[in-house]
Amino acid sequence: MFSKIKNCYVSLLFLLSLTTCTTVGFHQEKIRDSINFGEQASFRVCVVKETGILDKDVATLFENWNEELKLYQLKAVPKILFETERPGFYGTDILEYMMNMRMSDECDRLLYLKGRTWGDIVFEIVTLGIFVGVGLKLELQGAVEGNTNTRGYIKAKYISTIQLLFTSPNSTLVHEGYHLLGCGHQLFMKECYEKIRDVKLLLADPERDPNFFPVINTSGKKILKRPN
Repeated sequence: MFSKIKNCYVSLLFLLSLTTCTTVGFHQEKIRDSINFGEQASFRVCVVKETGILDKDVATLFENWNEELKLYQLKAVPKILFETERPGFYGTDILEYMMNMRMSDECDRLLYLKGRTWGDIVFEIVTLGIFVGVGLKLELQGAVEGNTNTRGYIKAKYISTIQLLFTSPNSTLVHEGYHLLGCGHQLFMKECYEKIRDVKLLLADPERDPNFFPVINTSGKKILKRPN
C-alpha cells in the first residue's frame, strides 16, 4: 500500500514539473513559412557577464541564437557592458538586479550571463538527488521578466550534471530569446510566430521611440519606449 502511495506521489510530482516546464513550443514550419516577417531588422542586446565568461563565449552564444533568428529576418547584436560578481545566489536576485539597472540608449534588451561557482556545483548535486529521488527538477537555466520582456538572464557556462540531461547554454539562450521577443509558453509555436510578426510591425508605429526595438509583453501590452 505504501509503495503504491509513494509511486502516485512521485508521478504527481513529475506531472507538476511538466506543467511548470518553460517550453516555448514545437515548431510548425508550414505555418511559419506562411507568415511574412518583413524586412531584415536587428536589435541590440547589452550583456552583463560574470567573471569567467569570456568574450568568445558571448560571441558563440549569439552566433547560435542568430541562426534561429534568421527564421524571422532578425539579428541580435551583442554589446558587452561589464563583468561582475553575482549579485545573489538565486535567479530572482539576478532578475531584481537587472530590473534595477538603467537601460541605456545603446540597448534594446538587457541580458545577464550567469557562470558557475562552487555554490552552483553543490546546488546541482542536491537538485540531481531530488530529481533522481522524486522526479522533480528544481534547477532553472534562465528567465525573463514578464513586465516588459526586456530583461533576463541565462546560465551560460557550466558542465552540469543535471543540466546536460535537459539543455545547453546555446539552447537556453534561444529559449529565453523568444521571451525577449514577447513569446510566452505554449505547446506549438503559431502564437509565438504571430507575436514576432506583430512586434516587427511595431517598428513602423509612429509612437515608437525610433532608437528602441519594441516588444509586446506577456500581457499583450505594447512596449514602444525604452523602459527604465
